[in-house]
Amino acid sequence: MVKMKRALLVLAVLASAGAACRKPPEPAAPKAAVSPGLEKPYPLKGVVVSVDRAGGKVTLKHEAVPGYMDAMTMPFAVGAAKILDDLKPGDTVEAKLLVGDRSSHLEGIVVSRPPGTTALETIPAQGRHGKPGDAAPATALVDQEGKAFSLATHKGEAVGVTFIFTRCPLPDFCPRMNLNFSEVERLLAADPKLYARTRLLSVSFDPAYDTPAVLKAFRDPFLRGVPGVAPGHWRFATGTLEHIKEFAGFFGLTYLKTGEQFVHSLATAVIAPDGTVYSIRRGNDWEAKELVEDLRKAAAGEKPK
Repeated sequence: MVKMKRALLVLAVLASAGAACRKPPEPAAPKAAVSPGLEKPYPLKGVVVSVDRAGGKVTLKHEAVPGYMDAMTMPFAVGAAKILDDLKPGDTVEAKLLVGDRSSHLEGIVVSRPPGTTALETIPAQGRHGKPGDAAPATALVDQEGKAFSLATHKGEAVGVTFIFTRCPLPDFCPRMNLNFSEVERLLAADPKLYARTRLLSVSFDPAYDTPAVLKAFRDPFLRGVPGVAPGHWRFATGTLEHIKEFAGFFGLTYLKTGEQFVHSLATAVIAPDGTVYSIRRGNDWEAKELVEDLRKAAAGEKPK
């Protein structure tokens, strides 16, 4: 019983820090979940694990969502944030999950509360993480072509780095990072001089599934039809479990695999040409043009503020 409580506590901590994802039946070519501007509704039922009132999110251990994803534990944005004031860990909720092309949220939440419910304790993530000005790690990685490299390979260039895994289902998380980087790639390619001084890197923390061949097949559709794109400019990478843990940990990424489930946070960084960190962003509340501006400043030799 004690071990079970500890496992639930670790899961709750990581889930409250980031996003939880689990594989759909098979990976598919990248595409929006629904037509742009539309939201598809799915019925959802689950138990509250933790409540992030400041962030407007609730983490649920939910049942399978028919036609969309398996049962798992993950945070969801809430349309009417006021209801978070009344939610407690242990509450059972039913709601409508609205999924758009780049975001999702819960609406129409109905709560039922078993008697004697008690709150779960949460603690902050542990460890020292890199910050602007620190030297980025030269961890050995392998790209989608099977070539070994590290950030040191791109010294002299400004590099945008983010973390994903290819089977992540919710549009708010890995799919949003992929779409953001696709837009960054397009904006950079429109400026040949800046394009030549920059690189993009998406690192998978699911090396058991995301082999170089899987990453190549996943990446290539993002590059089709974009003028001026060079295939090697945006790399997708994997590595050993130890190397990915080392690399992701430097950027403050937390992730946990339990069975086939991932609970993870989000981190996106810009590495300056001298190999130091220029900027780090947490979460998904940033736009492609903002990252392009950081890459532009870093490539020009500006120091982080």
